[in-house]
Amino acid sequence: MKKKIAMGLAVMITALLTGCGNPTMPLAEVFSQEQLEQQTKQIVEWLNAEEYEQVYETFREDMKEVLPTEELKAACEETYGNGGAFAQINDTEVSGQKIEGEDYAVVRVKAQYEKQIVTFQVGYDANMEVVGLYMK
Repeated sequence: MKKKIAMGLAVMITALLTGCGNPTMPLAEVFSQEQLEQQTKQIVEWLNAEEYEQVYETFREDMKEVLPTEELKAACEETYGNGGAFAQINDTEVSGQKIEGEDYAVVRVKAQYEKQIVTFQVGYDANMEVVGLYMK
């Protein structure tokens, strides 16, 4: 299951979340850092509450095809299912990227659980739709 998710997501979001040779840059004017941070924290809250459908509704159409709610749930269980209760968000980082002329934003959130720290990376397009979600 993890391989399938990784392969599907890799095709669509590798360039966005890893930079793929594109240096991170300041956010484009179309984005609000505060809104990006709030939305990403909300996504982490929904994931912790197992409200996968809420998260799914934030996805852009191509992302919905790549990561249906069942696979999102499985990825969460595999990544931090044994991590214990959620405690707090420790750190948030926001950066911008331009890929093929399009503006994107990437938000990294480090979340503390009882037994582990999980880093969530969420990529957004200029319409604030999620185009990438990575957890480790």
